[in-house]
Amino acid sequence: MEVTHWIAGLTIAVIGGAIIVPLFLYALRGSMGLGSKPKKPRFERVPPWITGAVERAVFATLIGLGVPGAATAMIGWLAIKLATNWNRKDIESNAKARPFAFTALLAGLVSMLFAAIGGAVCHGDLWAQYVAAI
Repeated sequence: MEVTHWIAGLTIAVIGGAIIVPLFLYALRGSMGLGSKPKKPRFERVPPWITGAVERAVFATLIGLGVPGAATAMIGWLAIKLATNWNRKDIESNAKARPFAFTALLAGLVSMLFAAIGGAVCHGDLWAQYVAAI
């Protein structure tokens, strides 16, 4: 494993995902005509960009290290996020909030895609293709 693989892979996962995932979410919600996001109850929460960066870095690292079951863990993480998002009181009481929860799930899949690609670059599987594309 080379350091350049890890730098490139984690850059793709964390920074590439941080740029593309919000753009995807904005375009998806715009194409669905969802309008503005429903108001959430006032409570402290971790900003989504921090959660996304951490999850992409962790899963890219697991894939880069070749940990068995990393893909299963990624899907499990999305399931946990969906379950906690779907069972909130503001979603149950506001029918307009459900499409936002579903678009967040799709954005999570795109985020995991960046983690998988970044992890494959870290592992060295996609390094030649990545360098050839530059």
